[in-house]
Amino acid sequence: MKKQKWLYWVVAVLLVCAAGYSFIHVRSAEKTNSVKVAKEMSSASVRDAKISSLKKDQRARQRKPIDWNRSSLTGAYPDLTKYLHHLKGKKQLWIEVSLKKQRVYIMQGQYRLYTMYASVGKNYENTQEFQRTPIGTFKIQKQHGTNYFDATKNMGAKYWTSFHGHGAYRFESVPFNQDGHVINKQAKRLGKKVTKKNNIKNYGSIRLAVADARWLQENIPAKTRVVIHNRKSEKNDLEFLY
Repeated sequence: MKKQKWLYWVVAVLLVCAAGYSFIHVRSAEKTNSVKVAKEMSSASVRDAKISSLKKDQRARQRKPIDWNRSSLTGAYPDLTKYLHHLKGKKQLWIEVSLKKQRVYIMQGQYRLYTMYASVGKNYENTQEFQRTPIGTFKIQKQHGTNYFDATKNMGAKYWTSFHGHGAYRFESVPFNQDGHVINKQAKRLGKKVTKKNNIKNYGSIRLAVADARWLQENIPAKTRVVIHNRKSEKNDLEFLY
């Protein structure tokens, strides 16, 4: 009988010790998790502040009125050398093209490094196939040139860089005629709103200011990801871009 009571006491002590250990372990885990959550919130806060600051700076530097020959923003272009080693993951350098906003964004992860005025055709029901802008994810290709002229379309452009079809779809300047003069009527549409009635017919390519087209060609390496969409891309709507 005494032996049985002794066993009960041992079991009871063990149960108390186990309960105490479990309590301490849970509290420790809660504390660790709390610290982790706090760090993540702090990191997200810093990230959001940086995103907001970059956007604000670029809005303030937008060149107005738009000049088809000069850079979209006043001041210097970003130095991309420190970003080019990020080839994969959410820190990589990439290009976002918004048909909705008629803008091209040079991105590093979720950070907008530069904003360019663009002239991009939208895809409506009556848009012919050869005039459609490709939607989706592409990559900058090796094909590029300082200028071209297409006699079948009676127009050309400067500083073109292929992103699809090995030269068929390009980032390029506003259009020029055979004599090397800009086609003013189309150049003036750079960065402007596009409607079904007043669409841009650029055969799927993406037009930029001459300075922007040249900088993109000289600084964005082949294989850089290009995402073209017709959605409003804001902080809480970036998931589809990754």
